[in-house]
Amino acid sequence: MKKIVFVGAGMAALVASEKLARSGKFEVHVYEKSDYDTLSYDWHDDINKATYIDNGLPLPKEGTYFTKRNWSFIPPSEGVEVTLDIPEDALDWSTERRLLARQYADRAADVVNFHFGCEVEGLIVDGGAVKGVVVGGESVYADLVVDNSGALSKLRASLPSSAHIDAKPSDEDIFVAYRGFHAKVDGAPEPENSNRAYLRPCGVKGISWSIKDPSGTVNVLIGQVGKMSKEELKQSYSRLKASNPQISDDIVRGGRICVIPIRRPLTRMVADGYVAIGDSAFMTVPMIGSGVENSVKAACILADVILDGDSLSPQALWQYQVRYYLDRGANHMGVDILKRWLLSCKPTDLDWLFEKGVVGAREMAAGATGQLITLGLSDIFGKLKAGIGRLDLLLALSGVIGKTQKAAKLGKAIPTVYDERKIAEWEKKVNALFKRD
Repeated sequence: MKKIVFVGAGMAALVASEKLARSGKFEVHVYEKSDYDTLSYDWHDDINKATYIDNGLPLPKEGTYFTKRNWSFIPPSEGVEVTLDIPEDALDWSTERRLLARQYADRAADVVNFHFGCEVEGLIVDGGAVKGVVVGGESVYADLVVDNSGALSKLRASLPSSAHIDAKPSDEDIFVAYRGFHAKVDGAPEPENSNRAYLRPCGVKGISWSIKDPSGTVNVLIGQVGKMSKEELKQSYSRLKASNPQISDDIVRGGRICVIPIRRPLTRMVADGYVAIGDSAFMTVPMIGSGVENSVKAACILADVILDGDSLSPQALWQYQVRYYLDRGANHMGVDILKRWLLSCKPTDLDWLFEKGVVGAREMAAGATGQLITLGLSDIFGKLKAGIGRLDLLLALSGVIGKTQKAAKLGKAIPTVYDERKIAEWEKKVNALFKRD
């Protein structure tokens, strides 16, 4: 019986490991550095109900989730709020990540070998192929290692150059974020909209949010692209509190800083004996950094590809990457282009785009869910005719949106059969497109 080792008990590993182990075809192990009691993040993440149903997965237990209200997005000047209008039946479920992870681990415990409190120290590599992992100084050999250890995966960074897998993300590809649930200030006025996201607060390349939580706390996030100093965190926090006086300094839970990828997925997710998934493969929506839904979908694809095939070779596992790209990864390439442009905009230009309605609820809903938006020449001339002005900025935005379409089209042109020459040519085109951006 072949052996598969998962590194990190993220949602992707929990879903895929159970599917593979329950088939009876594989011996499956999951190594997680956290203990069972501290598994995953101690906060909510948004997952659409359809994600569970479409993939045949159990729903979260009652009392561990609530229906997420529509977002309001606020540009740097805070002059307007753009509130999304998503139908009630399409709203996400804001789900307790730690409780969901435990639920899925408990469900799989009869078939998966879980090793909590065991940090994987490195890979075993022989002849350019991954042969297993090192845990506690001991060698654990496996036929396949699935890396679910995060954006800054030390395993991915230690792969041989022959794997052609990006070792680490650039500063522009990661989001350093503080996340905590703060007690409410008694008697403080409540904002009209309960989920408020601030774009480029204090002019920095980042985002902050304040969310009214059913527990009676305020869900606070403050983050920046690349890095965030203590002084920058303090400044953005003060700005957020000024607009949301219900936030107190009393942290009820959370209060930690994490690193989230905000870029297109890897152009190479598979190598000899190795597969990247979840944040290790950069599977978040580039605009907002949310990746739970993508990770769950990728886990189901990976499990299906392995179970349908008779090989764990990179040639066979390439279909996992192809199917993920065609399903959503290609569109995320396009969203990454738009994200990069928005972060490079002057805060005053971003204010203008929001205040004039050029970027509205429809566009923000698309970007937040990983979909592409459109703005053609007819749209531009229509806005000019309405007296909006700023032809330069409108044309620049139109050009960027054209690039997003080009990027998505290129992503969907991924070679569907493993051919090293064709994959290298495709990858070269992808890298060239993003280097020019």
